Amino acid sequence: MKKTTISLFLLLFASFITFAHEFWLEPQKFLLAIGEKINLRVFVGENFTGEEVDFSKFKLTKFAHYNSKGEQNTKGDLSEQNLSDFLKFETEGNHLIAFNNSNKHIELAADKFNEYLKDDGLDNVVAYRKKHGQLNKRGTEEYQRCVKTLLQVGNTHDETYRINTGMRLEIIPEKNPYTSGKSLTFKVLFDNKPLKNALVVVWQKGIEQPNKRNFRSDANGKVIFSFEPKGAWMVSSVNMVPHTKPTEADWQSYWGSYTFGFK
Repeated sequence: MKKTTISLFLLLFASFITFAHEFWLEPQKFLLAIGEKINLRVFVGENFTGEEVDFSKFKLTKFAHYNSKGEQNTKGDLSEQNLSDFLKFETEGNHLIAFNNSNKHIELAADKFNEYLKDDGLDNVVAYRKKHGQLNKRGTEEYQRCVKTLLQVGNTHDETYRINTGMRLEIIPEKNPYTSGKSLTFKVLFDNKPLKNALVVVWQKGIEQPNKRNFRSDANGKVIFSFEPKGAWMVSSVNMVPHTKPTEADWQSYWGSYTFGFK
């Protein structure tokens, strides 16, 4: 393969990783024994499958670990070693990990931007662009991730699963996924207010037939869906608002996900 062809392939691959929609935290296992260590990974991709991304590539504004005894935060670059030192599971119960990175910038041609808005259910932004004659305008956007994962250590259960971590976009279950029955209710908040009519996507993998379901949040920012304690789950949503500094970008988006599982 020629050098120029390889370079082009790498550029296209990097673009896919940068612009792929789903982004989530996924440990190698969700159910742990007391004191057990895990490899916590960041993934980016589509359809709840993707490529692992090195933690050190992100500038973090929040990386926190919550359990029944409180909250621990870490700052600065996350190497494999200090990540391992930070994530200790010595307490029985739920352990919630929250990740928020600083803004990244993207620009897309008008048709690609319009298509992406429709695919991710951002009908309000499409309507705004149509109303203001911007459907043929290139899309400029700053975006950041607001993601969480929930682990279960031992057999004790507590309220850690429902902690509001203070990120601008919060996805929160109303009941503990590790003790729930046949359905789950999640709420989506933006700036601590219910996010109405948001597209909420629920994924399940690690089962015979992985599935994806789309919902719209109600006036209270809630969705309810049938549930079984098998495989790995992700609940995701996105909210986009006008950027406060139009010279930097037209739009600001926040991408949230909440993962948990039974392996």
